[in-house]
Amino acid sequence: MSVKYKTYNNIEAAGLDQRYKGEIGKADSISNFRRDPEGGGWLSDRGIEPWWNPGTASFLVPSTGADQFLSEKIDSVYVWTKQNGEQSYVLIEQAGVLYYLWGAKKGTAATDFFRDRIILDTGRHIPKANEAGTQYIPYGNRLLIINGVDKPIWFYGNSKFREFGFTLPTPQPELLDIQPNYLAGIRLQEGVACPNFKAADSYIGLGDVSTDDISAYTYKISMIMDTGSESPLSSAATVTWTIPSDGDTHRKFGVLIKGLPVGKEGCVARRIYRTKNQRDSTKSTAQDGVFYFVKQINDNSTDFFIDIIPDQSLVNRATLDSDSIVTEMGYSFGTTWNGRLWLAGGSSHPTKIIYSAQGFPEQFGAFNFFEIGTSKGGQITGLTTYYNNLLVFRESSIEVIRAESSGLFTISQLSTTIGTTATNTIRLVPDVGVVFLTKDGFYNISGGLDGGSAVQITKISQNLTKEVQRINVSALPRAYAAYSPKEKEYWCHYVPAGSTIPSRGLVLHLDNLEWSQRKASDKSLDYLFYFTCLTVDDAGNFLLGTKPTWMLDNGSPSDPSVLNANGYLANLHVWSGANSWGNRLRLSTKLQNSWTYTLSPVALLQNSWESNWIDFEDNSIKHRVFSVEAEIITFGDNLLFLDWGFDHDYTWNSAGGQKMAKPETVFTTSEDAVLGPQNSTISKSFFIIGQTVLSDQKVTRIRWDVNTKLVDTFRFRLRSSGYPFQVLSYHINFDSRDQAPLNQRATGARSSQPY
Repeated sequence: MSVKYKTYNNIEAAGLDQRYKGEIGKADSISNFRRDPEGGGWLSDRGIEPWWNPGTASFLVPSTGADQFLSEKIDSVYVWTKQNGEQSYVLIEQAGVLYYLWGAKKGTAATDFFRDRIILDTGRHIPKANEAGTQYIPYGNRLLIINGVDKPIWFYGNSKFREFGFTLPTPQPELLDIQPNYLAGIRLQEGVACPNFKAADSYIGLGDVSTDDISAYTYKISMIMDTGSESPLSSAATVTWTIPSDGDTHRKFGVLIKGLPVGKEGCVARRIYRTKNQRDSTKSTAQDGVFYFVKQINDNSTDFFIDIIPDQSLVNRATLDSDSIVTEMGYSFGTTWNGRLWLAGGSSHPTKIIYSAQGFPEQFGAFNFFEIGTSKGGQITGLTTYYNNLLVFRESSIEVIRAESSGLFTISQLSTTIGTTATNTIRLVPDVGVVFLTKDGFYNISGGLDGGSAVQITKISQNLTKEVQRINVSALPRAYAAYSPKEKEYWCHYVPAGSTIPSRGLVLHLDNLEWSQRKASDKSLDYLFYFTCLTVDDAGNFLLGTKPTWMLDNGSPSDPSVLNANGYLANLHVWSGANSWGNRLRLSTKLQNSWTYTLSPVALLQNSWESNWIDFEDNSIKHRVFSVEAEIITFGDNLLFLDWGFDHDYTWNSAGGQKMAKPETVFTTSEDAVLGPQNSTISKSFFIIGQTVLSDQKVTRIRWDVNTKLVDTFRFRLRSSGYPFQVLSYHINFDSRDQAPLNQRATGARSSQPY
């Protein structure tokens, strides 16, 4: 039997590859790492910190309902910036309350937090596990907030908001009757008007002047909103009169609109339209005449108007009734494209898309829609723009809407087999395209779509076999994703099978286009990854909405109303370089008007880089592994542990811990100082700002001896107990034995062949 000594040298520590025969150097699990943009490799140096930190060991919470914001999960979070970054709003939806916060807060009491919490809406629908929830759609300097259930909110910033769109008919104007015989000395009746003018005055007044002639005028009005959008025209109101034979020269009249309707909040003007004289009592309805623009009242308060403008002065025709219609709300998804606002989906119209007039986001025409229910694909689940096109996502298909040179829009199917219900995972990633999660993994849409560039829909999660199988398909609508230009990561956090709360994440790293994970090392710690929603702030930081977890001091489930209860991940958090995993809150005092909480940091979690199963390129023979060496970036006195396993056994064997330092310097005065507890043996190991001198980080190699028996496959993992570490590559020293696999067939064994 020959012996071959071999070494796997300089195997780069790569991303996930969970296939049965994964590529050498790749990993089966990577927990809570990022790619180092400078030196390469996988760097574990991230924690989370509260977006609001009181900066003290204890703080007060008023008991008048404010405590729910420490106990209820966050259902949506969005950062909206306007006026070139001068104003930034963090919008949060929690416990049925939609509110926003100004900037990061730091104070000694919860009142410092709640003082600048501006509530926009209460009693809102709380999304279920199969609902995508609230969508935030920027349009210029305003933000549309919709969820398909509650009334849409049109948010301006600075505490200003109103209901969106025209959901009710425009009120009809109230016209006063005209009493021409008043000029003959008849007493003026109550509730009529009679402004009159001489028949010879052609430039003023309405109506014919011949005896017994009938004059008839029909009016409509519309509202103009601060977006420039014009409401649907009101129903028609008509006034008629007959010229008596009284001989008076004042035979032209003015029409008094007494009940000039006042618009809703956001209305800045009213427009008055009317027909020219219809001259026949049988033509007294609006359908019988053409309407012309009469006057725009540039306020929302004037409640009357006297129309004395003669017919020959009317030139501009009114908008068509079909140009603006009452818009049925209940749409669940939306986006802006082609200067228009597009809305789609929802339980009332699951396969309908509507779009506004260009530049007028609240004005929807009667013919500005697509109904795609005649094609296969299921309900609409999202809209997003891509280059010069609009992508329409459905449950099992994707459509594309294009703008033609004629000004018309066309729609066609991009895919008849791929769709998604994970609305909140659809994100544009630079140099990758539109990335989204489906029930069978991640896909991206790439290609220009125009100018001859072919569009491609590509699956990009072939290496994520195990992780994709853990996804709760029914809860895909509650999966969230965001792209951070700072971290250069697309992070998707999803609901695992058997749960209703997102607690596992997958991250696509742009510098090497490989995947890693964000998850707890043990299922019992899943509550520390209850990130219920995800977004990115102006600086590119990931913001994490959370579900707080409360338990008694002994670890039993509890709630924040119980004394001596501990809460974890309460409220909004930031993914950062913090040296802790958020704060632990402990309810220490409960008074009638306030509750007191004490805070303490939660230790960083154990993170690990775990290789996939290595078969040494030939699993038909046996192998013996002597040692594993890892190339790392030095982090001084902290320990780095290696565990190993063999032959697909899920038991881990420990090879012990090694300090992340050059072996020659360990336990000497040359050993680098690090953050952490002071080592009583070497006083220098405790880092003191302004006093301790650090050497540059450097690449070093650390060895662990494992000495396995003869095995078919081998794996290992590197982990730390809450300390940062960075792994670049590894080396495995082993030998191979030309020992063929045993033949399973033996005398007396049951044959698998049929008789």
